[in-house]
Amino acid sequence: QLQEPEPGRFSSRSPILARECAMGCCGSKTVQAVGVPAPCLPPATEQTPWPPPSATGSRHSTQPPPPPRAAPSPRTPALAVSAKSAPPAGRPHGATPLGSCGSSASAASRSSSGGASGGFLLIPEITSFVCSEVNIAPYTLPEEALVFAPPPDVIVARYKNGDSERKVHLNVELNTSELERLARLQQEAKAEGIAFYPSVAAMATRFLSRAHMDPHRALKFMRATQEWRAAYFKKGPVSDASVMEDMKHGIVYFCGRDNALRPVIVVRARRIPAQWYEDKCIDRFIRLLVFCMEYFQRYMVVPGKVENLSVIADLSGLGLSQVPVSALAEVHNVMTHHYLGRVHKFYICNMSWVLGSIAGVVKTLLTERQRQKLNFLSNVGDLRKDFAVHQLEANLGGSQPLFQEFFPFPLAQGPFEAGYSGGPRNAAVPGVHDALSAAGALGRLWDPSLSAEENARLDYGPNAARIFERCGLPVPPEARAAQGAAPIHEARGAASGDASPAKAPSSAASTGAGTPASPGAATPSTSPCTSRDVEAKE
Repeated sequence: QLQEPEPGRFSSRSPILARECAMGCCGSKTVQAVGVPAPCLPPATEQTPWPPPSATGSRHSTQPPPPPRAAPSPRTPALAVSAKSAPPAGRPHGATPLGSCGSSASAASRSSSGGASGGFLLIPEITSFVCSEVNIAPYTLPEEALVFAPPPDVIVARYKNGDSERKVHLNVELNTSELERLARLQQEAKAEGIAFYPSVAAMATRFLSRAHMDPHRALKFMRATQEWRAAYFKKGPVSDASVMEDMKHGIVYFCGRDNALRPVIVVRARRIPAQWYEDKCIDRFIRLLVFCMEYFQRYMVVPGKVENLSVIADLSGLGLSQVPVSALAEVHNVMTHHYLGRVHKFYICNMSWVLGSIAGVVKTLLTERQRQKLNFLSNVGDLRKDFAVHQLEANLGGSQPLFQEFFPFPLAQGPFEAGYSGGPRNAAVPGVHDALSAAGALGRLWDPSLSAEENARLDYGPNAARIFERCGLPVPPEARAAQGAAPIHEARGAASGDASPAKAPSSAASTGAGTPASPGAATPSTSPCTSRDVEAKE
């Protein structure tokens, strides 16, 4: 039923294929990504009328397809579409084009594609993450994050040598140079016919920052991350069920938040079982890390306010020969290549005197920006300069006893002021993570053609208004409007027409592009105190 393009038109390594519609009613092509079957292509044995509902909105539409696009750049990138297989101008099947920074996309198209990621061709998000509601910690997102106003140095870090680095990228105004480079990046991607997941498109300015504002290099980085996500999640999402047993080791877990509400991941390398090294199962460690990062991106951020985290690497009990260099290198690789622009600082602590001596030498070789990010601590008490005492465990300079259970994550409520020693606030409201929809957590790139209010607007879930009321905060009009929506837990990758073989279990909440889950999927409680109620029952 499906005819492959003639040999030589595509590299065998290319994650985008073009296939002809063999229904006999049109000559359209479609864009398809690895791990994400094209939503407009029916199975080979199924005679589905063409065009499908997802492409035209009507199964029986007779509107002829628009003329083909002009050929893209001669250079054939990993995700490029050839001239022969180029999709129709404006709306290629399986990809959702947005206007400049999403200005031409309707609310419906933004929802189905995972957010207004602007100026890029989008394909439905691959399902990457699933977590049951009972395993979402009560204080995963503190109420303070809803109204947090990050100071300028939190949005853009400035270094002593005059260098600077943007830390907050979404729902905030970009400077003229950033907007110009972003537009060039969008134009180059369009010219080559490259389509991205919404999650990758939303990271565009982070890729630009890593590429030192070179659009061509940034595009290469975007393609690499796109390919990594397609390959890593091809067999299905990382789920709480799949990491539950490994979480019990306490190797990787969220512990608290710093004074700018940035979460912190604790990595205790000594706890990696020796059997994992013997069996060469370091991928289990990476899976834990990926689960944490997907959890963070869905439930712990507020675009424009809280977009970063820190990492504390505890090397206690490890000699020079015992340091798991390969594991720590994988942490760095995953964080800096595929979740880039998310890490605020790396704290290396509890080093032996030998490691401390080596760290002193390493410091002299670092750039100013690297020294700001990589902190070798000779005294764990220094962490109190960035954290409230009750946000950390005792051997990390805090007041919490060493945790024995690590999932759901042992996250404490505020206050979050650095050095605060008065303990957690008992009146804090749990379940605030339910305020943002999946599209809201994804955020949007700044569009100069829209007003500041439209660019800064967050997308809320159906429980948001109740949560704001419980927190004693003014209810945003968008949250009030979302109150009438059907309670859903969106699945990243469950966008309209996504035919990914990995479906979220009906009992789990999964990240997504703001689209309703399947009819059998579990829905969140209408109470913002779901997690507290669960704790009480337990």
